[in-house]
Amino acid sequence: MSGYDSFSRFLVDFYKDYIPIKAVNPDFGGEGETERAKFLESLLRKIGVDEIKHYDVPDKRVKGGIRPNIIAYIYGRNTDKTFWIIGHMDVVPEGDKSLWLYDPWSANISGDYIYGRGTEDDGQGIATGLLVLKMLRDYDIMPNINLGIAFVSDEEAGSNYGAKYLAFNTDVFKQSDEILIPDAGYPEGDKIEVAEKHILWLKIKALGKQAHASTPEKGINAHRLNMEFVLSVYNKIHDRFNKYNELFDPPVTTCEPTKKEKNIDNINTIPGVDTVYMDCRILTDYNPKEVLDFIREEAYNFSLERGCKIDVEVVSLDIAPKPTDPNSEFVRNFIKSLKEIRNIEARPIGIGGGTVAKYFREKGIPTIVWMTTEGTAHEPNERVKISNIINDARVIFYYLTSKKV
Repeated sequence: MSGYDSFSRFLVDFYKDYIPIKAVNPDFGGEGETERAKFLESLLRKIGVDEIKHYDVPDKRVKGGIRPNIIAYIYGRNTDKTFWIIGHMDVVPEGDKSLWLYDPWSANISGDYIYGRGTEDDGQGIATGLLVLKMLRDYDIMPNINLGIAFVSDEEAGSNYGAKYLAFNTDVFKQSDEILIPDAGYPEGDKIEVAEKHILWLKIKALGKQAHASTPEKGINAHRLNMEFVLSVYNKIHDRFNKYNELFDPPVTTCEPTKKEKNIDNINTIPGVDTVYMDCRILTDYNPKEVLDFIREEAYNFSLERGCKIDVEVVSLDIAPKPTDPNSEFVRNFIKSLKEIRNIEARPIGIGGGTVAKYFREKGIPTIVWMTTEGTAHEPNERVKISNIINDARVIFYYLTSKKV
């Protein structure tokens, strides 16, 4: 059996055992990650690692009362530095089962694809880490630095019991380390995420005066005024905060109206209260408080001019940490490994989404987010390509050993 066939068989067998172990996050009504953690620890011992540690966090909502976090090592020639692969064990629910081609809680093989809830998010990250371990053991090669594997809980609901906890409450990760988070990526594998935008979520409430719709002059239409305000501030934000930063995709600040709360139940009443939300992803060129102050000033002026009241409430403000240096030795050498193994001309990018990379960047640890994926996370018919996992693992193996497989 060729190496590729052996790796493929390993991945199929892994997914067949892994996917049926439901690990839905308890925030979404699930039982958590405990049973998956037990399975993964047994598999780590079977592959053969040098050390396994537990950093479990109490949580009364789940069976067994803990949210598990497993750390495993294969020691390298230089034991002062560790290359980490971090994957999360929890998943979201399957959603509408009628939209699935197959049972979402079994691994369904179709050619190069494996279908099932969590196959990509983040089964792909976990499978990649396991396969790199297997390659090192199968070829009996010691990596140049330590390889650390972290299988963590709670990524889907804030990471308070997982990566965030590990970053700020333990001494597991050192500033001399390097971290890869295979939890997002692109189909060509040619983009390496090194930065994230600031995230600002706003609740915008217009307060007017309710009246019958046939006599609008007796009321103040909060719905109409809120629409006018949000569209006005949308345009003004993009005019005012208009810097272009090529590191990011998209390369501009974005502020989008999103959720809308119900105002009234009937058609023939002018609403006196109207509430909408905005999701702003702000380039790191700006302080997000500048954007917030600008919106609040606009709300004040609009209220005075139109005889209503616009309240702007912060739902969430997430200030992005300093990016991983795109010219760092870590990023440059990883890009070289991609070129050497897969002939991919990769480039570092920033994104608007938030990942657990931010916790480690806040600690000053060089961190990248990368994998080769079609992006089916949280969708019906979530799937992963076996060849993508193998090729990603080959790149990491080469990065750690400078040997091709």
